Amino acid sequence: MRFQIRESELPHRMRQFLADIDSGAAYAADTLQKSRPELSSCLRGLIDTARQYSLPLELNSRTAEAMLSRLADAGWTQNSLSSQRTYLRHYAYETGEGVDWALASGANDRRPVELVFRTHFWTPYRSLIPMLTEQGVEDRLIRLADRWLWHRENVKCLTLDHVLAFKADPRNLGKLAEFMTGIDPGNPDTRLLQEAQRKRRSKAKGRTKQPAYGNLPEPFLSQAKAIASVPGDRGGLSGSRVKAMGSAIRRLLRSAANHGLEPELTMDTARAFAADLLADDLKTISAAGYCDFLGYFAKHAGYPKEISDALLETHWALKADAKEELREKEIKLARHPVGLVDFAITAHELLLWAPDENDIRNRRRDYTLAGAIALLCKLPIRAKDIRKGKIGDEFCRDSEGWSVDLKTSKTGQKIKGRLAECLTPYLDAVLLMDTDPAHLWQIYDSRLGTALFANPARDWKNYECEWLRRNMVKRTGHSAHIVRSLIYDTCVLDDDLDLRVARALCGHGHETSRLFYEMNADRYRRDQALDQLAAIEGSLTT
Repeated sequence: MRFQIRESELPHRMRQFLADIDSGAAYAADTLQKSRPELSSCLRGLIDTARQYSLPLELNSRTAEAMLSRLADAGWTQNSLSSQRTYLRHYAYETGEGVDWALASGANDRRPVELVFRTHFWTPYRSLIPMLTEQGVEDRLIRLADRWLWHRENVKCLTLDHVLAFKADPRNLGKLAEFMTGIDPGNPDTRLLQEAQRKRRSKAKGRTKQPAYGNLPEPFLSQAKAIASVPGDRGGLSGSRVKAMGSAIRRLLRSAANHGLEPELTMDTARAFAADLLADDLKTISAAGYCDFLGYFAKHAGYPKEISDALLETHWALKADAKEELREKEIKLARHPVGLVDFAITAHELLLWAPDENDIRNRRRDYTLAGAIALLCKLPIRAKDIRKGKIGDEFCRDSEGWSVDLKTSKTGQKIKGRLAECLTPYLDAVLLMDTDPAHLWQIYDSRLGTALFANPARDWKNYECEWLRRNMVKRTGHSAHIVRSLIYDTCVLDDDLDLRVARALCGHGHETSRLFYEMNADRYRRDQALDQLAAIEGSLTT
């Protein structure tokens, strides 16, 4: 096919591309020189077609597809059309014109990274290119990042839907988030990449949410489902209590099997259930809890009243016995002496060292843990209050800092007011999650209505109930409950404690303060006599 246009009539960029091939300045010029006439013909055909259809005189998806369609109508073979696509892709990758069409038209992205780095997206990262080359970053990861930057340019304000429209599997999205965090730390886009990764992974696995009560046989399954469906404001159980109820039912079934009984709830299986609880290596208070949950189930599932009464009576008896036992928190404090200042120092160290963590998940874990421990040091609330507190509701940020407005989960105590200034950097870090502080208000507005202490990999839902306990115990040897106890026990006896905690949160803690806070068993427990201290210490060392 003859095109009614000369090479001299091509747009400047196309003429420069052909001139660079002739002079050897183009990438892979030696290879392209062998196809120089074909490249010229292809570009002339593109512009000739653009003129016929009144399209822009450039390479884009419309002009490329119009030219290829014209050639197909003229009887060109698929192999010839494939060659034309290859020529156009060479031009696109060399000049940056029509790259979106070039990437979409090929099955694989095989661009040389030298050409990838020429695009304007890499201008902010020019100084990092030698380091990326030296470290041997995979070419395919650099190409993936470049495709992401092309995709990102299409929107001013990135949303999760726009991220999900980007073509990449969950594994590559995770690698992309890690890579972009490395070259552009503090960019909020990486949080959406991680969220999209989780959604893609869940969709690929066909994951369905397991009900809180777990797997149960009939009729227990239908009965537990009916109980769990009652909303909390109408006297229903919380998710954690429904889960515990399901666990109690499974214990009942195991006890029935162990005693050769039918898998059902009767007085005989209830007695076997209680006997096994007492025989197992359980704390008395835990055994009482199992009886409570199974008794609640029996009462609301329509079983005979004598069964639920017997289980609840056993619950109260075991609970009374548990009060005579040495409290676990006293034992833990005796084994691992610690004070509020120690917790505050730990929070400051976590905040200080978090940026040095290479893994993005560990960094975000440490920021969140630092904020939770710092908040516990200044506010007598429970772990559940921290988990449930939402941005804009319970926890609010303004130009002066953070404020709180909540009712405690257990007693309904009202806590309202501005939080101490020393907590601001901690709660800001929890909100920003490794994002640059310049994006504070953008992140704050986008997170309104979500939990402050939330998991970015779970659509900003609050962390599961064991997360704080597990990570605090790993880091300090104690759970959040111990911190709350220390506030009630020691602040009464030490007027300067709150000031020392604030200083420690600001990085001015002193190791010698540990001497004052070393506590053996129940030294400051108001409901125990001081003379029990020696007996407790003795029981722990024998």
